[in-house]
Amino acid sequence: MTPKETTQFNGMLYALMKISRRYLTPKQLSKGSMRMYGLGYLEALEMSYENIQLEAKNAIKGIKVKP
Repeated sequence: MTPKETTQFNGMLYALMKISRRYLTPKQLSKGSMRMYGLGYLEALEMSYENIQLEAKNAIKGIKVKP
């Protein structure tokens, strides 16, 4: 693996670790969304989903598929 590939891999790994550890489960979100964020469950779930998509988009930015 080249240094650039290592950096890209580590960036993607960090994004996956962040998503798996820092985002609440749907059950946790349903119980605490109003208290933690002042949002109803569905709105908090929608925002969480959008944030996960943004995390993934940022993690793969500039990475090309090898043939």
